[in-house]
Amino acid sequence: MRLLHLFSTYAVFAAASGSDDPLISKYPGLVSWFTSNGGKIDPRITIGYDDKGIRGMIASDLIPEDTVLIDCPGDLVVKPEDIGNQCAHIEIIHEHLQAGEQSKWHTYFDFDDSLGSRVPGEWRTDRRAMTELQGLPPSGQTHRHIEWFRAHCKAGQEPSDLEIRAFKIFLTRAADMGLIPMYDLMNHHNGKINTHLQKSDDGGLQVIALTDIAPNEPIYNTYARSGWESSVDVFNTYGFVEDYPQLWQWGDNELDQRIENDPQHHFFRYIGNKLTGESPDPIPFEPNTPKYEVLVLSPDIAALFPTKNLVSILGNGQRSMEEWIELIDSHHRVLRASAVSDLLNSIKNLFENMPTTVEEDRRILASEKYAMQKVAKKGRNDTNKADVVQAVEYRLAFKEALQLAMDVAEKGTFVEDSDEL
Repeated sequence: MRLLHLFSTYAVFAAASGSDDPLISKYPGLVSWFTSNGGKIDPRITIGYDDKGIRGMIASDLIPEDTVLIDCPGDLVVKPEDIGNQCAHIEIIHEHLQAGEQSKWHTYFDFDDSLGSRVPGEWRTDRRAMTELQGLPPSGQTHRHIEWFRAHCKAGQEPSDLEIRAFKIFLTRAADMGLIPMYDLMNHHNGKINTHLQKSDDGGLQVIALTDIAPNEPIYNTYARSGWESSVDVFNTYGFVEDYPQLWQWGDNELDQRIENDPQHHFFRYIGNKLTGESPDPIPFEPNTPKYEVLVLSPDIAALFPTKNLVSILGNGQRSMEEWIELIDSHHRVLRASAVSDLLNSIKNLFENMPTTVEEDRRILASEKYAMQKVAKKGRNDTNKADVVQAVEYRLAFKEALQLAMDVAEKGTFVEDSDEL
């Protein structure tokens, strides 16, 4: 079971007051540990807050393009002998947590804040958060990661609290090549990504500036490269709604039946694709997924049924809004109106079966946040209320994307085609 790509790491840091943030105060000690063990990190990198109050890696001064930001040697990567054995990987992390100060990586794990945020797999199944998704993906799949861990690594036994922490570190921070100190502190942003990665011959990793990075600009990685994972996957694994661009996917019974009847069904969404035989020739328009999908660039710009080529930039570089608009216009000119009609009907069916509207969800979210803040002011941390806010915030973002997709479908111009899909 694949839980992570090489480029999937730690979720967005939670906002806090910089003056009393322990991770900011611990950062110099982490750098000292890292460099004393052979690692290199550009001195212009620090931990701080962006203009939205999100904590993460930030440039303290101008960093030119192509600068090696982080160089983690292979012997600092935490990994098992069999790198493909994910259970062994979790067990190695667990052993280091048990060892405490005796572990070479104690300073690194002491800096870990995985328990400071929650992911859907931690929601209680008997509480409100589970129903607040209103059937939207990842409904029914929120606990698939922890269920996999119990079944495959614990033989059905309940893991200890420390094993749960090891698993969550693995889930939210590990790359396929292991836990990579410093690299895993970068936040995710597929629209503003300013780094790229290069594996080292010794099994380590270099993080290199993709562009000039201005003072006070966050240093971004990606957790969902090239459209491999959607905004649904990002939320289900890391627990946050990613900023634009967002890639929303869903399905329904009718679509499932069409794909079962014709596995190449989704290729015919685009004029110009002609598939014959079991091994078709290269085609001009390859769909990113068989599912219904919308790529959202802003509150009013979206692409329906994006191709792999259209989403290939995600996590690999930046594109101006003008470039996006031009590409989306060209993309929609080859999209069949019949495919768009199917997507539109699916969205209408979703909205008809959900108990609240977008406008109602906005009011509900404000009310739930207010209730949570009241509890926090009394010095209590109500995780159930926080989970509800997390779920409502996510479903609102999903519904807003669906609403935008519906507007684009109704107002856009597509290729009229009477062929049966």
